[in-house]
Amino acid sequence: MCVRVVPLLLLGAYMLCVRVLCQRDILVAGPSNGRCEGSCSATASPPKIHQDSRVKKTPESRKNTQVSDTPERLIQLQRCMLQHESVVVSQGDGSDSLVAFLALMAAVLTECDLHCHSQRLREMATRLESVVGKNGEKDLLLLLKSITHSKPTGLKPRTPTVPPSAGLYPQDCHEIYQLGIKENGIYTIQPDPKRPALEAVCDMVSAGGGWTVFQRRFDGQTDFNRTWQEYRDGFGSPQTEHWLGNAVLYALTANGHHTLCITLQDWHEQTRHANYNNFKVAGENQRFRLTARDYHGDAGNAFSYSKQYNHDGRAFSTYDRDHDRYAAGNCARYYGAGWWFDSCLAANLNGRYYHRRYTGITDGIYWGTWYILTDYRTGERYSFKSVEMKTRPRRS
Repeated sequence: MCVRVVPLLLLGAYMLCVRVLCQRDILVAGPSNGRCEGSCSATASPPKIHQDSRVKKTPESRKNTQVSDTPERLIQLQRCMLQHESVVVSQGDGSDSLVAFLALMAAVLTECDLHCHSQRLREMATRLESVVGKNGEKDLLLLLKSITHSKPTGLKPRTPTVPPSAGLYPQDCHEIYQLGIKENGIYTIQPDPKRPALEAVCDMVSAGGGWTVFQRRFDGQTDFNRTWQEYRDGFGSPQTEHWLGNAVLYALTANGHHTLCITLQDWHEQTRHANYNNFKVAGENQRFRLTARDYHGDAGNAFSYSKQYNHDGRAFSTYDRDHDRYAAGNCARYYGAGWWFDSCLAANLNGRYYHRRYTGITDGIYWGTWYILTDYRTGERYSFKSVEMKTRPRRS
């Protein structure tokens, strides 16, 4: 199942939620006077701004005014939510209950206390199970359950501080895992709040779960001989072979300590792993330089093979951007892949996809510390059947 974390259409959904809470008594039972402390009507309608007609507000100033007004509106919405004692679901086809559910989720996802409405939300989840469909609504329900069943991190509710225009997606799969979602699948994440959200494969089962998969190879349908820009922005799709993007890798590993897990499988269904407890990819201004240290596993440490073939600490290269240490040419162009080449390689997991054996230069999916990669009697080389690279924050 493709599972996505709820975007809520941000400001538009926020205003819808206010109208639902303050005007639709059939969905949410409020105080007898129909108003909440702090005036819900003020939340539903932005206050009028009186200004000198000679002053012309620029687009930027209008944007700043909207953002500055947002926290107070969210606080008012939260007060409204806290004063509602029960939820009354209509007896219709379920559409009204879904609207009410979205209204409740708005307050939760705009960074108010994730547990202040947990009892009401849990009740709504139970009622929704009988009316939701098989597609988007079930995804919403999965997220709802993960939030309402997670343990509070503190006793004091947080004041909402993020405006509706800001990204509300989890940064990575590890953050989704911490919400209590432990199913493998494709989720929406936002590693960099300044860049659009994207879909990523999340491994929620292997070795404790919470892994963000950034590279997958398994059938050779996706060409990995790409430009610098394509490797920077990512290519392929989570449903197929793909590279999530060097800019995403930088955002994922920029803060804190991270672990890298590489899984290789041969054509005899044998699987081995190479793990690095110190993993980081630098920014584009440093040519997406790789840090991969503190190895453990059973596939061997091909990233630090020898003085001449040491991928740790090397910049990324593509056929149109040569940053390797091979003075006589471009390793990426010669081996047909973007990678952290040295002079040139002891590992290349972005190499060409071959079915079992091939001849010629060593440009297949290559990990030089595991397997008899070359048959010296026939000159044939061996390429792996599948490979996966994934990362998560390091656990103490």
